Amino acid sequence: MNNFFVHQEHARRQSFRLLVLFTLAVIGVALAVYGAALLSYLLFFNRTAVQPELWHPRLFLWTFGGTSLAILAGSFWKINELRAGGGKIAVLLGGRPVAPQTGDPREKLLRNVVEEMAIASGMPVPDIYLLARERGINAFAAGHGVDDAVICVTRGALELLDRDELQGVVAHEFSHILNGDMALNLRLLGWLHGILLLGLAGKAVLKGMRGVRGRSAGLAILAAFGLYVIGYIGYFFGRLIKCAVSRQREYLGDALAVQFTRNPGGLAGALKKIGGLVSGSRLDHPRADELSHLYFCNGLEEAWLHALDTHPPLTERVRRLEPRFNGIFPVVLPLPEPPPSGLDTTARPEPVRPGQAAPLSGAAAIALLEQVGEPVQEHIDHARRLMSGLPGPLRSATGCPLGACALVCGLLLDRDPAIRARQLETVESLWIPAVAAEVRGLYPAIESLATAAYLPLLDLSLPALRALSREQFLRLRDTVARLSAADNRISLFEFMLRYLLTRHLEPHFNPRQPRPAQIYAVRGVQQQCSIVLTAMARVGQRDEDTARQAFDRGARLLNEQKTEITFVPATECGPAPLEQALRVLDSASLPIKRRLLAACLECLIQDGKVTASEIELFRAIADAVGCPVPPWLDTEKGSPPATTPIGGENTIQNINVRESAVECV
Repeated sequence: MNNFFVHQEHARRQSFRLLVLFTLAVIGVALAVYGAALLSYLLFFNRTAVQPELWHPRLFLWTFGGTSLAILAGSFWKINELRAGGGKIAVLLGGRPVAPQTGDPREKLLRNVVEEMAIASGMPVPDIYLLARERGINAFAAGHGVDDAVICVTRGALELLDRDELQGVVAHEFSHILNGDMALNLRLLGWLHGILLLGLAGKAVLKGMRGVRGRSAGLAILAAFGLYVIGYIGYFFGRLIKCAVSRQREYLGDALAVQFTRNPGGLAGALKKIGGLVSGSRLDHPRADELSHLYFCNGLEEAWLHALDTHPPLTERVRRLEPRFNGIFPVVLPLPEPPPSGLDTTARPEPVRPGQAAPLSGAAAIALLEQVGEPVQEHIDHARRLMSGLPGPLRSATGCPLGACALVCGLLLDRDPAIRARQLETVESLWIPAVAAEVRGLYPAIESLATAAYLPLLDLSLPALRALSREQFLRLRDTVARLSAADNRISLFEFMLRYLLTRHLEPHFNPRQPRPAQIYAVRGVQQQCSIVLTAMARVGQRDEDTARQAFDRGARLLNEQKTEITFVPATECGPAPLEQALRVLDSASLPIKRRLLAACLECLIQDGKVTASEIELFRAIADAVGCPVPPWLDTEKGSPPATTPIGGENTIQNINVRESAVECV
């Protein structure tokens, strides 16, 4: 089925089509400006001509070129403004972050629901924002990808929805994250802003010319009026495109939310409450119109033209979930002032108990590939059990920036007491004594954890780690590099933890414009695929011969076009080459990523069984190339992560600690 890859590819093609339409819109608007300028010239400066000339190359060059540059400059300015990610969007609408250690019961419930969905999806926990002044029921997801995504809900949604309804809304927003809709929405926002600027410029000039008289004033007013009309006509047609895309993606978001939760009543209940609430889903913020296509439901007044509706009709959305819906919405009382006190959360499920897992069959492991980006209710239940089973100190540490740093360091502590003592000395030399003490205190709980809890713990810690200063973040990277190299070798687990930590936090501390897929053939990344496949083949294999057999099995999936996928020597498969390979593969197209992940799974099932540790390493590599894999439901009990060094079990990587730390930074 692989709907994740299908939906992501569809979003990519949709972006290309929209870019073509945007280019045509820019050309059309620029030609219209030339026509308006030509008309002004003929009316004011060419009255004596017997037969007016309709082609003026110099006028065309100045108007067409100037208009195009102005639109592109406005669009690029807006796109650059949005580089900061989803948090920037939430702040624009007056949102405030929901702290990981919030004391408000309703905010705790929201955090639990979001964290469950993130763990069930196999992706980092996004930052959570609350629009505390908005009494309507609404929400949105914003960001360029999973690393800078945020979930933002209104106070109306937080206070008026029960847990199932809130989960349905959050699942809907997670579907937008996983299907690439967020990035598509931000591109639309940036592109249309340039066209809108023309209308805004014309409006500003008209306002400034009030009371001015004379021939030159008449020309300026006519030009400003032309810009105003042309700009808003262009924006009108751009908004038509934006709204059509938004309506289509909302139906898909509803369908996938039901697939995630297996509970259509939760999402339908939220939509019904919106229909029965006086304020509905309306947002009162002055900039609500600018971001109208991001919301869960229509955040504006009803449009006079249905083609300008950003969302499908509520009745139609509910009927797709409940075919027998009679169209009557229940009356929902608006929020009183001040806001009511919070409600208690639902009963806690049975916790997960750590232990030893039975190996998984090859067929069961391959089924993981079908679940990329498609969590179901069982994954959400698993996430809920896992979170409730976490020891209290570990759960508390995920909500505090320095506690989260201590937790990350604790995950890297070695089972050998001598090596662990050296690692703790490293922490003491780089951090304040309280952090080192916290690491010592957390280690006993970490030591007893199941394998399936390692990646979720890292994901749960990311919101708190984003609250670090840049200097603290660099220090954490340095610490992680030194801890992983303390035993003079780096296991694949240690490398992946270090890599994922940097991958998910770097966009927050050093925002960059995301790059689209640049590689569309395996031949363009054959060396990188060889390195990753070799690393996976050596996991759990006793010798080079069995590792090569596992590699050959996976390479068959990548050699269909006679691409040279070769078994890489241990000396060429260390941390630095693997890191570079993953960075390159992150820019590859989705079909390439899918084939690579399938090949990695083929490597793992060579010996007829897959351990829980191997599954978690596969999920880490999938995360590293932007394909979140939900947790495997049979690995609730597991053994500690594999410690096979990169380059082979019998290969010792002699690494200078200081050089390794510099390389990591």
